[in-house]
Amino acid sequence: MAGRAKAASISAVPVASGLDESGGWVGMAVQFLVDRESGAQTFVFGRTVFEPGHATHAVHRHVGAEEAVLIVSGRGVAVNGDEEVELGPGDFAFHPRGEWHGFRNTSPSEPVEMLWVWGGAASREAAGYELAGQGDGTPARRVGTAH
Repeated sequence: MAGRAKAASISAVPVASGLDESGGWVGMAVQFLVDRESGAQTFVFGRTVFEPGHATHAVHRHVGAEEAVLIVSGRGVAVNGDEEVELGPGDFAFHPRGEWHGFRNTSPSEPVEMLWVWGGAASREAAGYELAGQGDGTPARRVGTAH
């Protein structure tokens, strides 16, 4: 499909499999809406729904991509380096390539819907994914824990 426009519905895109708590994906439904498989060459566009109460994307980084996130609905806290910023509908955050970042839903009753893009990589493999505390001496720190 490379080189041709393609339209689809979010409801037609499956939730990604294999993303679990051991990889820092807690209570999240992730969809890769546009990526290398759909013809993209330099970016991934996705959607994540964070369940209410406990959903967390642990602190991690992408050495091969920068990331921007936009909150469509719900409220949560984004981590970017040493900063924590509350985000709600219409708010966005930018995470530079290689910057430690994460997110958590702060509502006990409402989900968070987030749209996001990785620039510079058209797949998970090309973006890279490293959890804090794995292999580089960075202390293990999950979003939502005291620090």
